[in-house]
Amino acid sequence: MCGRFAQVIKRDKLAKLERELKLGHKIPELAENYNVAPTHTVGAFVDSKQGRYLGFFRWGLIPSWMKQLPQSAMINARRESLEEKPSFRGALVRRRCVIPALGFYEFEKGSKQPWFIHYADDSPVLMAGIYDAWSGADGSFVPSLAIITMAANEQMSALHHRMPVLLDVEAANLWLDNKIEDTARMHLLMHNSGQMPLKLYKVDYYVNKVQNTGPKCVEPLA
Repeated sequence: MCGRFAQVIKRDKLAKLERELKLGHKIPELAENYNVAPTHTVGAFVDSKQGRYLGFFRWGLIPSWMKQLPQSAMINARRESLEEKPSFRGALVRRRCVIPALGFYEFEKGSKQPWFIHYADDSPVLMAGIYDAWSGADGSFVPSLAIITMAANEQMSALHHRMPVLLDVEAANLWLDNKIEDTARMHLLMHNSGQMPLKLYKVDYYVNKVQNTGPKCVEPLA
């Protein structure tokens, strides 16, 4: 699964993503959060009739048909069951997003020892996601998203049996294209993802507290 991640993208790398993902709007500055947790607000790329842009969402999907906010955050969606659950089916066709991150965390079973996982060259990690927008009876409006997970690759499998679906730039462009409604093609994209080499290292238990959101979260454990 993916239960924490670091959304820290420097201005030069955001500008590069603007070009690579063909954004029609300039990306606003992203608030640095080295310890994004469920229900936090996160930035994600989406496509629309007005062009691609970086929107802001609650992490924890709230399907639009729900009558009230759920008690637990639906932060992940399993790739294998996207078309089986009504919460995910329509989103796979029409409401796909890409969540940029510096990397993500995983925690050892039992000890809860945290590890940070990222690309060795520190290029942004692009996680596949789905989103929706919920409206409450009181007039509240909550855009929200979930990160799609898949079976862990060889590098990740010793640490956890699941990992986020990671897209390269070419795949991210296809994933964002809302003119593509072929779910078989999207499943093929996800199946072929996660091939780029990852770097994994232990970090301090400091990251286990959601209140800690500074750069110490990603410092390698001495």
